Formats: sequence, C-alpha cells, structure tokens
Amino acid sequence: MKLCNVCLLLLLSIAFSAMAEQGCPPGQYPIGGQGVAACAPIPKGSQENLEQLQSPRPTGKWIKTWGAVSLDKSDVGALGVSVGKLSKREAQRDAIAGCIKAGGKNCKDWAAYENQCAAVAEPYKDGRSSAGSLHFRTGASAEDIQREVKDICSSENNGECRVIYAACSEPIFQRY
Repeated sequence: MKLCNVCLLLLLSIAFSAMAEQGCPPGQYPIGGQGVAACAPIPKGSQENLEQLQSPRPTGKWIKTWGAVSLDKSDVGALGVSVGKLSKREAQRDAIAGCIKAGGKNCKDWAAYENQCAAVAEPYKDGRSSAGSLHFRTGASAEDIQREVKDICSSENNGECRVIYAACSEPIFQRY
C-alpha cells in the first residue's frame, strides 16, 4: 500500500509542475506575479551556445580574375601576358601592351582565361626556339597543365617543347 501511495504522490507532483508552466511556448518560461502572467525566453547560458544556434553568415565575396596571352602575328614572334585582372578586356589590353613592349609589331589577343591556371609551350631544339606552333592550355593545377601543354606541343610538333609561360589567375576574397 505504501508503494502505491508513493507512486500516486509522484504522479501528482509531475502533473502539478506541468501546470505551473502556465502555457508558455517551448523555449520560454513564465514571469510575473500576483495575477499577471507573461513569458520570457530561457537564457542560453553562454555566448558560445548562442553562436552555435545562429546560422552562418558570409564574411565576404569572391571576385573573379582574368589572365590573357597576346601573340605577335609578324615574324618577330613576341608574346605578351597578363594575370590577375578584374575583367577580361583589361587582361587582354594588358597582354597586348606587353606584347608590343616585347617588340611585337602585330600583336593580337590569342587566349584569355578566368580563375584558373594557364600555360604556353613552344618547340625547342638545341637550346633555342625552333619552327613549329605554340600551344596553350588551361586547368585547375599549374603543374598538370604545364605537363599537358608540353606533351601536346611535343606530339604535334614532332620534337621537344618547353613551357615559356605558366601562371594562375586566382579569385580574390573581399571581406564585407
């Protein structure tokens, strides 16, 4: 009988504690007194817990950058390059200016790339540039594209090639 009384007392105390909450929604507790009832948020305890509950917010944005390669179409064969520019047009202009500065007489835009690495290879024999065509490749890794462009150049020119330009135009993170 005593066990039954203890169980009944326990059950009633749980029921009355639930009634004492006075209908506040989850995450809040009752405040006030003498007939006035209101609800307030339950304190989180520490700033660390609050930060964990908030959704992540961006701290900045990524800005794309461009690179370009300009090639002299005359028999001079100058090359101009540009990397890290904020627009394609700016990169192309800078590459053409570099080609002219290198002695080019008929410099034209040859290739442009955005947020990636680029490489140019030329035929090479006995320590000097030799006849054949230049090759251009882009990709995510500077090492991989240098190897790739050198292999393609060697295959298509039936001889040795060397990488004469390699660079990566990487995005810039701008904080808010």
